[in-house]
Amino acid sequence: MAVAGGGSTKRLQRGTLSQGLIVATALRILDEDGPDALTFQRLGKELSSSATAVYRHFASRDHIMVAVAEEIDRLCLEGYEPHESWTESLRDLAIRAWNTAMEHPAAAALCMGRVTRGLHELRAVDAVLEAFHRGGWRGRAAVLHYQAFSNFALAMASNNAWRLVNQRFGAEVNWVQEYQPTDPATYPYAEAAKEHLRSLDMTDVFHRQMDILLTALQAEAATLPRD
Repeated sequence: MAVAGGGSTKRLQRGTLSQGLIVATALRILDEDGPDALTFQRLGKELSSSATAVYRHFASRDHIMVAVAEEIDRLCLEGYEPHESWTESLRDLAIRAWNTAMEHPAAAALCMGRVTRGLHELRAVDAVLEAFHRGGWRGRAAVLHYQAFSNFALAMASNNAWRLVNQRFGAEVNWVQEYQPTDPATYPYAEAAKEHLRSLDMTDVFHRQMDILLTALQAEAATLPRD
């Protein structure tokens, strides 16, 4: 059997191509060459198979992306265990999403936040809901907080993933906040902070945003009635 990417032209034996192998190969293509590189033709080539064989497992590129999204969810949760503190559970889940998006930015940019209805997505939903349940939220309030927290964390991670993709694959995008006004005195606060604006690290921003959010959630939790 040919190894994907190994340069062999030998075809996979009939029955050896699987959805799992296709998804793993799709993720590698995205990692190496970015969003535009993922096509059925490229998958067939990398798998020493054919585009038609890939179509037998996935009817469209969108179906592949849903499966990749499920794989991203699996990677995010790999080894996760709830913490004694519900806020640390939320922090851990958010950090896992951020780190996975850093490791697989093209896949995260395309997939993170989309609904898969898969097992690993359900595991993530349940983990976040468990943390909010332990914090004291119930029913609709727990679901609202779950959705708000998840949207916030995933938006930060996927937005940073797009930034990394644009930087790596040559888009004409400048992500550095650098300003050179004609009259700097007109913008005294931006002028005083210009060195920090220029050198800001987005991971530091992410951690600060999580600190702010979790502090607010702790304050709200202290006002909730206890069972």
